[in-house]
Amino acid sequence: MTTKLSRRRFLKVAAAGAGSIGATALLAACGGAAPQGGQPTGGQAQPAAPVQGDTVVTEITFWWWDQVGEVWKEPFEKAHPNIKLNFVNTPFADAHDKLLTSFAAGSGAPDVASIEIGRVGNFTAKGGLADLLAPPFDAGSLKNDMVAYKWTQGSTADGRLVCLPWDIGPAGVWYRTDIFEALGLPTEPEAVEELIGGPNRTWDDFFAFAKQLKEKSGGKTSLFADAGTDIYGAVYRQQGEGYADGNKVLIEEKATRPFQLAARARKEGIDANIPWWGAEWQTGLKDNAFAGMVIACWMQGGLTREQPDLVGKWRVIRAPEANYNWGGSFMAIPEQSKNKEAAWTFVKWACATAEGQNIMFKASGVFPAYKPAWQDPLYDEPVPFFGGQRAYRLWTEIGDNIKAIFRTPNDLQLDDIVGAELTKVLQDGKDPVQAAKDAEAEALRRIPDLQG
Repeated sequence: MTTKLSRRRFLKVAAAGAGSIGATALLAACGGAAPQGGQPTGGQAQPAAPVQGDTVVTEITFWWWDQVGEVWKEPFEKAHPNIKLNFVNTPFADAHDKLLTSFAAGSGAPDVASIEIGRVGNFTAKGGLADLLAPPFDAGSLKNDMVAYKWTQGSTADGRLVCLPWDIGPAGVWYRTDIFEALGLPTEPEAVEELIGGPNRTWDDFFAFAKQLKEKSGGKTSLFADAGTDIYGAVYRQQGEGYADGNKVLIEEKATRPFQLAARARKEGIDANIPWWGAEWQTGLKDNAFAGMVIACWMQGGLTREQPDLVGKWRVIRAPEANYNWGGSFMAIPEQSKNKEAAWTFVKWACATAEGQNIMFKASGVFPAYKPAWQDPLYDEPVPFFGGQRAYRLWTEIGDNIKAIFRTPNDLQLDDIVGAELTKVLQDGKDPVQAAKDAEAEALRRIPDLQG
């Protein structure tokens, strides 16, 4: 069993779910998807620009790791007949590692690249991507229309914007109304949030309710699956994702309380002790081993396909104490692009128009970072998955009120270091305070440029 909190692990596990349509859809919704077989991996030489009548057509190449990217091709080309969009479905690792390799080699990059939140620090801290605040781009005019924390994450320490926000992962507490009703608990979101959610409720309130639910079920059902993902993952991210501020390591500051709360949940037996993302989790969901989860909006896509019998039984509320985000991605234009203006036309249309953002949202569940897209009536409609709850409007309210700090090129390594200590806390009973100290010491030992 593992408790390591990593969306990268989630991508791998879901992709390994061999032929699972649900896994692909779920990954699309959280900014990463299972690679489709037989697709090229990019880096091909671009063909000569074709001519349509008297119009020269500029071709641009767009890398993303999910085939759903094709949904943009027809409407974009219809709106911009002088630009042809060549979508290249690129495996998740290649979309990032191959992009970095192309920078070192001086060739091979696409015109438009997709970058996932867990990798963005590798790009904001290095060269290779165009500054979208500089001519011929005009990203500065979009700043107030973008979710603030996402803009910060795509920016560099010296004030450049190299990754334009694309999508976000607002998160909250999900619960099953059928289980709540059977146990004699309230089911309406307003009533449940009054008990355990929002800024006026604490994790202590949440834990007390979790104890009550488990007792009412005779010990058969927990409120949530795993203290690592559901508790640590939420409490840590409520502070803003990232364990470093520039070169200053913040592990003790940011991980100690989340470690303590996760350890408490495990010790009190209020989680189902079922690790996320795998077959055991799916079985636990079917067997009512847990009645809820603390997770992001992108879970809807996969659950709709993998657990269709539960559609309509879910509701969602805000997490106790503070809002948080898990996941999301960006678009960027490599300096190598020979078609920067055409590339920017596409990036701006896809990420900063209601049309582009909502075409993708309707197709995949990828939630827009561009706030004007939320003005569509779609966001106030009842959502069948959530039993008619107007959950999309709730996601917008959560997404517009989230903390953020700059990402760093050390993020992946720091995630792994902290994840290893979390495993010791939950599996071996290690003292949470000592685990945070040891994680910070290990980070300082392994990453020379960090400071305590």
